[in-house]
Amino acid sequence: MTNPDVRGDLIISGSGSTAGGTFNNVKINGEGTISGDIDSIEFKTNGSSRTQGNVKSTIIKVNGITRIEGNVDAEQLNVNGQTDIGGDVSVRVLKLQGKSDIGGNLTGDLLEIGGELKVQRDCEAETFLQKGSFIIGGMLNAGKIDIQLFGPCKAKEIGGETISVKRTGLALSLHKIIHSLFITGFEDRLTVDTIEGDDIYLEYTTAKIVRGNRVNIGPGCEIIHVEYKDHFEQVKGAQVSEFSKL
Repeated sequence: MTNPDVRGDLIISGSGSTAGGTFNNVKINGEGTISGDIDSIEFKTNGSSRTQGNVKSTIIKVNGITRIEGNVDAEQLNVNGQTDIGGDVSVRVLKLQGKSDIGGNLTGDLLEIGGELKVQRDCEAETFLQKGSFIIGGMLNAGKIDIQLFGPCKAKEIGGETISVKRTGLALSLHKIIHSLFITGFEDRLTVDTIEGDDIYLEYTTAKIVRGNRVNIGPGCEIIHVEYKDHFEQVKGAQVSEFSKL
């Protein structure tokens, strides 16, 4: 008699398609399509894959190009390449090297982004570390936010305890040079309506309102209104139209 609690493996090598299900390991080496939801311990794809459903897995590893049409729920999601996810993403740890498009919300404990991130709705985390560019359609909310600008970054609102936005010298790397040749208006800059936090340091940021306990406005900033509680400072050349103490 077969034990229903024993998980088997799903392996696609070369080119193939199969139905979803509950598995121990899911491995796609080549080109594969899965019709339905996946519940697994490890989901690993090398090459090109498409899942027509939700994916729930302890560990997800993507090397190549992957399309998941539903939601993603994982302890750890590692991406080296490109992912296109139609629904919400809930992870404990996300490590992205490449590009990821998310059609819903993104939530996690640690989001470590190296590359390009697009989130249609909100992004929420304990720690958000970004080296690259992002577009967040709603709010970015995290306890610690550390953004290193390697391209255009946009969000509607940003909220956190500690918020740091900097442009590093490496922004003049090959990544920027290549993009500047092909993308009109490419600039390493954060554009946002509202930023609110406890400790805020900004460089090359365009914002309508910046509100915090301790606010430092660095080079390249264009801020309409700063509201601060304990401390406010701006470097020479930074543009702040008005500021007020709370």
